[in-house]
Amino acid sequence: MQINIHGHSMIVSQRLEKYVRNKAAKLDRYLPGIEDVHVEFTRESSKRDALKSVELTVRRGRTLLRVEERNPDPFAAFDAALDKMYQRIARYKGRRIDRKRNGAALPEADLQLLEAEPLPIEAPPAEPEPKLVRIKTFEVVPMSIEEAIEQMELLGHDFFVFMHQDDGRIKVAYRRKKGGYGLLQPEK
Repeated sequence: MQINIHGHSMIVSQRLEKYVRNKAAKLDRYLPGIEDVHVEFTRESSKRDALKSVELTVRRGRTLLRVEERNPDPFAAFDAALDKMYQRIARYKGRRIDRKRNGAALPEADLQLLEAEPLPIEAPPAEPEPKLVRIKTFEVVPMSIEEAIEQMELLGHDFFVFMHQDDGRIKVAYRRKKGGYGLLQPEK
C-alpha cells in the first residue's frame, strides 16, 4: 500500500506526516487490497488559524472511496476524515457482503472482505440499497467546451453532458466548488 501526502498552500510538517502515515497504514486491516491512499491538506486562507481541509482518497482496484473534512487543526481534520472513511468502508463492505449472501459471484479480492478485521467504530444502520428512480434521455449535438458551459449555465445545472465537436467523444463539463469549471473526459 502506497501512502501519498501533499500540502497545498501549506507545508506538511514531519510530525503531521508521520501521524498520517501511522494512522493510514491501519486502513489495510479493515479493507484488504488497498493499493494507495492519497491525503491532501489545503489551507483555505493565509491566516494562521484558517480552516485546513483534508481530502482522503483510498483506491482499491477500480473502486475509489473519498472523504473530505475541514478544521483549523490539521490533526483533528485528518482524524475526522479518517472516521468518515471508516464509515464509508463499513458501508462498502456491507454492500459487497450482502451481494455475496444474495448469491452474486464476487471477485477473489472481495472474498478478503469476509476475513478482514471488524471496523473500530460502530457501523451506522444499514441504508436501503439505492434504486434508479428516473431515466432521462437527451439529444447529443456536437459543440465546443465553451458552448457546453454556456448551455449548462442557461439550464442552471451543475454539470452538462455533451459531444465534443473536435473529436466526437462524450464529455462532461461541471462547475467546481471552489469556482471555475472542470471537464471530465474518458481515456482513449
